[in-house]
Amino acid sequence: MIRVRGLVKRFGQHTVLHGIDLDVARGQVVVVIGPSGSGKTTLLRCLNFLEEYDDGEVVVDGALLGYRRGADGRLGRRSEEEIAKSRSEIGMVFQSFNLFPHKSVLDNITLAPIYIKGVRRDVAKQVATELLTKVGLAHKADAYPGTLSSGQQQRVAIARALAMQPKVMLFDEVTSALDPELVGEVLTVMRGLAEDGMTMVIVSHEMQFAREVAHRVVFLDGGRILEEGPPKTLFREPSSERLHAFLRRFTEGYKLSV
Repeated sequence: MIRVRGLVKRFGQHTVLHGIDLDVARGQVVVVIGPSGSGKTTLLRCLNFLEEYDDGEVVVDGALLGYRRGADGRLGRRSEEEIAKSRSEIGMVFQSFNLFPHKSVLDNITLAPIYIKGVRRDVAKQVATELLTKVGLAHKADAYPGTLSSGQQQRVAIARALAMQPKVMLFDEVTSALDPELVGEVLTVMRGLAEDGMTMVIVSHEMQFAREVAHRVVFLDGGRILEEGPPKTLFREPSSERLHAFLRRFTEGYKLSV
């Protein structure tokens, strides 16, 4: 579903991603871990072209993202309309919820399908109601974001992304802004998506969640993938001292808990 080859991203003279290669199969859950500043968020933003990459390519469901390759082999930027269409098929949930405070929960979920995809209002409402049920918030359809807990707002944000019926879901540290007691309710929704076969790339520091849900874990450091593999292998027997040191910061007993 996702194929990344030689991905390079620079901000001025600073290179953030150094030739990333990554494959994500359809229905696979890949969790990206790594220290702050390692390029995790930038990688996600390149996967839906919120950041234009400087070299390499990102292919989603067989289509080159953001660019078109000409007959001479050179890349040309796609039109804004084409890029917007591609983005609509790649859902992304951020650390901040970004809900419209003056719109109800139901309206927050239905606006994009109606105005971007042209979905009929009654159909969009039906889908939104089903998604709210899925995330356990059907009773909050008429509520406003300001009346919800942070965990509930994040679940609404997930439902909003799903309402666009994306091929892929990207999650950027979606529990980092939540109180500890609210983290579980959001991770439960994400576990359900994994069980339903949604293709997901998740940036997270929730190591136990990664152990339980991920098909593959990718360790990013300094803009490079240092290790990747099944969570049981990666957490139990890290092959680099860098990953060993990173994991030790979370729990001294991680080897025993896998």
